[in-house]
Amino acid sequence: MKKIAIITAMQSEYDAVKTLYPFVDDEQSTNAEVYQKKIILIKSGIGKVNAALATNKACQLGANLVINTGLAGGIDDCLKQGDVVLAAHVCYHDVYCGKDNDLGQVQDFPLYYSSPDDDIQKISQSAPQFKIGLTVTGDQFLTDPERLKQIKKDFPTALAVDMESAAVAQTCYINNIPFISLRIISDVVGQKQQIEHYNNFWQNVPHLATQMIDLTLKAI
Repeated sequence: MKKIAIITAMQSEYDAVKTLYPFVDDEQSTNAEVYQKKIILIKSGIGKVNAALATNKACQLGANLVINTGLAGGIDDCLKQGDVVLAAHVCYHDVYCGKDNDLGQVQDFPLYYSSPDDDIQKISQSAPQFKIGLTVTGDQFLTDPERLKQIKKDFPTALAVDMESAAVAQTCYINNIPFISLRIISDVVGQKQQIEHYNNFWQNVPHLATQMIDLTLKAI
């Protein structure tokens, strides 16, 4: 049976996913069996270090695939609150290891981490409304329009920005297992009332956060 770890950063994200299926807690993890798959649900906490530690735990528990999910900020005009970004690729936007490395590249690692093409295609066929593209990661909650402009200049194709996906992807790369980054847009960085949109997200569209997980698990 395929074993899939779902990693969320925040308690609200964790709680939303936990309502989906009959999860059972044991000493090591929170588990459910759905669609002929064993699901492990893990709350990481916010940021790259927490995400890497949670992903390493998922690997130790025998996960064959890691899905990192939760909220993200939109950094492209094509997005609105409630849209889902399925990352074909992820990278860091706040890493620089010197002139012999690309901006965003951790030395001795790839710049971009890619999700499996077959999984992306299956999910896209089942949920064509998902936006597919680049998600960039950094330990910053972005509200500064000038910082946004710089990120878009550095990574023009980026759709979304979060604080965990690239760290999850790098840890999966080290452990030689695939990952999927699936993010729902809580706010679009730089728009008027951005903070209000973010703060009101769970009152506005919480069902979409769980729906995207269910669609994905069915598809793969």
